[in-house]
Amino acid sequence: MKKATLAAFGAAAGLAALYAVAAQDTSDIGFPTGYRTWFHHHSTANLAGHLPDGNVGIQHVYANRLAMDGLASGSFPDGATFVVDRFKYAEDQNHSLSQSGRKVVAVMVRDAKRFAETGGWGFQAFKGGDPKMPVVKDGGTACFACHIPNADNNFLFSRGTD
Repeated sequence: MKKATLAAFGAAAGLAALYAVAAQDTSDIGFPTGYRTWFHHHSTANLAGHLPDGNVGIQHVYANRLAMDGLASGSFPDGATFVVDRFKYAEDQNHSLSQSGRKVVAVMVRDAKRFAETGGWGFQAFKGGDPKMPVVKDGGTACFACHIPNADNNFLFSRGTD
């Protein structure tokens, strides 16, 4: 009986947490105009077999000034913003990868109070890089799920300023 009660309580708490995250509204996180003039932090090629498979492609990570300051200090002020510009890739005959069509422009913006349920970060993405095609409808739940293992690094995959 005790185990069943604990299991039910745990399930209810999990559903409440999921609802709280889903209730977050990230629809007003706008397209990051001019992000390609920000600091280019790094590029990565996620090859076939990478998980999640929607992230397969060549991606470029950009950081605004506040995000750069946070990377240097380890503390991110509200307004710190990262952008991941993700493209498909083509494998050339000479065993090289070439960037092809844009898949998505993903945005991660810091607002510790507003996005407390997702580690203080709000998430939005724009299909094909089209500012009129936001795709995050779940308050950032799916995005944040991938970032949780990086809790020790402010939920970021990016590290340092080099």
